[in-house]
Amino acid sequence: MNQSEQYQSIVVSLKEKSTHKLKVLEQATHQFELLKTEAEKLANELNQEIEGLTDVNVNYTQKGSFQAELKFGEDVIIFFLHNDVFDFERSHHIWKISYVEKNRLNAYCGMISIFNFLNTSFEMNRLEDLGYLVGRIFINADNHYFVEGKKQLGFLFNDFSSSQLDSQSLRSVIMTAIQYCQEFDLLTPPFSSMSQVQVGQMMDISNQMSVKTGKRLGFKFSTEQDSVE
Repeated sequence: MNQSEQYQSIVVSLKEKSTHKLKVLEQATHQFELLKTEAEKLANELNQEIEGLTDVNVNYTQKGSFQAELKFGEDVIIFFLHNDVFDFERSHHIWKISYVEKNRLNAYCGMISIFNFLNTSFEMNRLEDLGYLVGRIFINADNHYFVEGKKQLGFLFNDFSSSQLDSQSLRSVIMTAIQYCQEFDLLTPPFSSMSQVQVGQMMDISNQMSVKTGKRLGFKFSTEQDSVE
C-alpha cells in the first residue's frame, strides 16, 4: 500500500468506522438510562410487595452516569456501562449470524456489565471480598442486542438479528439477574485458606469480620458445562 492509498484508507475509516462507533456509544448510553429507570421502578414495586417485612427491602442507587446499584436481601447487583465500543474475537458465534455477515459494522457493540456482590461486603468495608460477573448486555448502533451470562441469562436473550432493546426487555434482564443471584447462597471459605491466620489478620477479622467471602457465581466461557458458547 502506497502513501496515497494509506491516506484514503484512514479517511474511509474515519468516515465510516469512527462515526459508526460514536453511534454505538450513543445507543448504549441511551439504553443504560432506560435500564436505570427500570431498575428504580422495579425496586419501588418490590418494596410495595414486601412492605411490613422486617429488615427486608430493595434499594436502588445511581452511582453517576456509568454505574447503578440494586440491593435486595443479602445481594447487590451493580450495572456498569463501559465507555468503549467492543468487537468480538473470530471464534465468537456472532460471526456466524447472517445479520453480521451482511454488514460487519453490526458487530460493534456497547457493553453493560452486571456484577454481583454481597451487601455486607460494602457495609463492613471488606475489601478482600469477591464479586462476580453475572452477565453482559451487548448493544449495537441499530439497538439490536444479546446477553451473555450464566443459566437463563445465557440463552433467553440471544436473538441478535431481530431483538430490539426496550424497557420491557431491560426489565426482563434485570429480573432474570436478580433471580439468578437469589438461587446461589454464600459458601464457607475453604478450610485450607484459613488454616493459618496472622495476628494482624485476626485483629482485622475482629474489627471488621473481614473473612474473604464470595458467592458461587463463577463466570467462565469454556470450562463449565453451562458456560457461554
